[in-house]
Amino acid sequence: MNPVLLVVSAVLAACLYLVGLALDMFWLKLMSKPWLVVALAVAVWHHAGNGAGRRIAWGLLAGAVGDVCLALPNAFLPGMIAFAIGHALYVAAFVQWSRSPALILLAPVSVFAGTGLWLMLPGAGTFTVPLVIYVVVIAAMIWRAASCALEPQENALIRWGPLAGALLFGFSDTLIGIHRFAQPMPGAAFSIILTYWAGQALFAASAIRRQTQTSTEAANSH
Repeated sequence: MNPVLLVVSAVLAACLYLVGLALDMFWLKLMSKPWLVVALAVAVWHHAGNGAGRRIAWGLLAGAVGDVCLALPNAFLPGMIAFAIGHALYVAAFVQWSRSPALILLAPVSVFAGTGLWLMLPGAGTFTVPLVIYVVVIAAMIWRAASCALEPQENALIRWGPLAGALLFGFSDTLIGIHRFAQPMPGAAFSIILTYWAGQALFAASAIRRQTQTSTEAANSH
């Protein structure tokens, strides 16, 4: 894997997607949207492709599938399912990184989930059950990401990266939900994609940094 080529292709795809978004070019958006997240998955698989890192990589790939689905006209539900699978994989990875019960964190996360449902459920219609399930899954993901911040870590990315990524991802998904089920927000598309990309990038970077630190510590112990 050539890291320079991977970075260049990811940045180019992201720029093409933003151009397609600005000009409302359906095919350009469809073809370019998932590639940045795919590149992140490849990087994680290569540099942290075992245990929790592998789950992060699979979660990123599930997100790429969700990206394609959300770009299509009538595939919102498959997109929700793909992203829910991704969040479940992130939960599994974060549990491996931190097994702290972190029960105190359930309160703010529950407020976030409850507020989102309160805003979105009146307009959910046939999506009511999938929406409730999805919000519960993403709330669980944020909760377990927050638990990682309770673990003593000198490296800021390892400690705070999962939580920052989860909050950005949650913000992005909340904007999508409000736009679809409560109040259309045409101008929010750029905020949605940029916070989503930032969240996914933080998950990937956290996994790679954690694996690098583990490998370094193992080498120094011999």
